[in-house]
Amino acid sequence: MNIEKLKHSLAALDSNPPSFAANPKRHKMFLDIGQFLEASVRAGQALDLRAQNPNPVWQAIEPRLARALESADETDLARNEVAAWQMYNDGVIVRTDEIAIGLDVIPMPRFFGWPEPPKLTERIAELLDLLVITHAHEDHYDRALVRACLRMGKPVLMPEPMAGEWGQDANLHPVSHGWELEIDDLHITGRAGCHVWRDTPEELPLVYYEIRCQEGYTFVFGGDVDYTKTFEKTRGRAIDLLFLPWRNPNAAYEEGRPEQTGTTFDAVRIALDKIEPAALLYEHCAELNHVYDGFPASFDMALDLKQRIPVPSELMFWGEQIALAPRT
Repeated sequence: MNIEKLKHSLAALDSNPPSFAANPKRHKMFLDIGQFLEASVRAGQALDLRAQNPNPVWQAIEPRLARALESADETDLARNEVAAWQMYNDGVIVRTDEIAIGLDVIPMPRFFGWPEPPKLTERIAELLDLLVITHAHEDHYDRALVRACLRMGKPVLMPEPMAGEWGQDANLHPVSHGWELEIDDLHITGRAGCHVWRDTPEELPLVYYEIRCQEGYTFVFGGDVDYTKTFEKTRGRAIDLLFLPWRNPNAAYEEGRPEQTGTTFDAVRIALDKIEPAALLYEHCAELNHVYDGFPASFDMALDLKQRIPVPSELMFWGEQIALAPRT
């Protein structure tokens, strides 16, 4: 399939930037991108992600991430402003006027063997003031970036069982359930959660984070947490934004499974009831390795939720930026 179709859709997104309001043009472009990926990048297809190196799909995407890094580095924010840049997959850079927080940021998907642009990992580490990691899957956790951050004296937070491989480092923070940290005008609380499609938290250690910024702006970042199980916030605290992972958290909400008892909408309503966020951002859509392995891009599911759930929500493609506070 012609790569120009993807480039056209990405350019159309750039002309219709992210917003918590409805935007039919963005809706159409996301559907087009999802259909393109599912028809183009799998084994034996025209733009097979593993067979073509360098890969035209990534060559269309990588410059967007480079521009996002530059924007996150250069954008001036007032003290009451918060903004987010969507990096690859679940990775997000959240900026205030004083600090840049990396959430499950990875420089690039390394599992396809594509070449890394020169100094990319170092540029990300230089930008971030701290790196927050939810779990050990390589689409959320990049050892080269952790190594670079620690070498530069940047704090790195990760689940306690993951931290053992790194030894002792003053900037490495092993996080267990209920762990708290005050750093750079941030108050961070880590809580243990269950990974999606796992029965118990012990199967794959995961921590989700509640982060309170200066001026009180507070968000919850879940990574791949199953939000229908153990999922909580600080009692009485207002949550401005919830980052929620893609598709369905377990078989009870997956269409066609014999265990199904509800829908995606039912699952997300559980998260909304628990966290009560003022807004929601959908994460983890169209991760390339998942699409390659046969999973849908799932933009359609996020778009359906955007139309139905009772709080403002949005999804972003890699490289996009959105103002979080004050929210217009």
